Amino acid sequence: MSLHVIAEGDGPSVLFLHAGVADSRMWRDQMGMDGYQTVAYDKRGFGDSAWVAGEYSDTEDAIGILDDLGIDSAVIVGCSMGASTAIRLALEHPRRVKGLVLVGGFPSGWAPDSGWEENPLEGEAVAAQEAGDLERVVDIDHQMWLVGYGRSNDDVDPSLEALFRDMDRIPVATAAERETYQRGFEYPVDDRLEEIDIPTLVIVGEHDEKLLVDAADYLARRLSDQGAVIIDNAAHLPSLEQPEAFNDALTGFLGSI
Repeated sequence: MSLHVIAEGDGPSVLFLHAGVADSRMWRDQMGMDGYQTVAYDKRGFGDSAWVAGEYSDTEDAIGILDDLGIDSAVIVGCSMGASTAIRLALEHPRRVKGLVLVGGFPSGWAPDSGWEENPLEGEAVAAQEAGDLERVVDIDHQMWLVGYGRSNDDVDPSLEALFRDMDRIPVATAAERETYQRGFEYPVDDRLEEIDIPTLVIVGEHDEKLLVDAADYLARRLSDQGAVIIDNAAHLPSLEQPEAFNDALTGFLGSI
């Protein structure tokens, strides 16, 4: 399986894992950071990585990227779905992970103290996907993940809307088949967080789903020696919306390792 990979710069390695509504382009403002080798790639069926039917594992694909580039260990930066993969990499391949940056993610098996409060848009997205109305799915994803909680379209850079829609249309079209072949996980991550003993930074956008803001606080308390970093004026993809603030937090963390 050939995956689209971008590798820039020299120095300690940082591997970026994109969200489920995006691809490697969400890291465009992080690639080429001075003093680091920055690596990003498109998951199977995302961006410029073609979908080819067959069983696969996101964690093993990530390890394959590191192997192909001759990287022994890296700081793993993961957003949303990418954050879930990053946590599993730290559990399953601890020697390969020097540090974690978890953006807008939550550990499987965790539930907020107040209980789950499902966003009605999630049900609409599932119904639209089942009906084959993929453009409606993209519309809902845009509202949930780019516009976010407590904002309107007018609060979002219109150039980012075009990019978001271009990124999201690809995985929306491959979602049903990908989920058939993705190798399942055998354990809830939340039960094993105490096994992770590496530097960890937790980041979340101010306007991300409330559940994910709560999850960021929880992950920071479990894994980090500092509170979660809240990126103002951003929703689920703060690396795109507020790259300067995001990069300040990221480079400060990298410099502390």
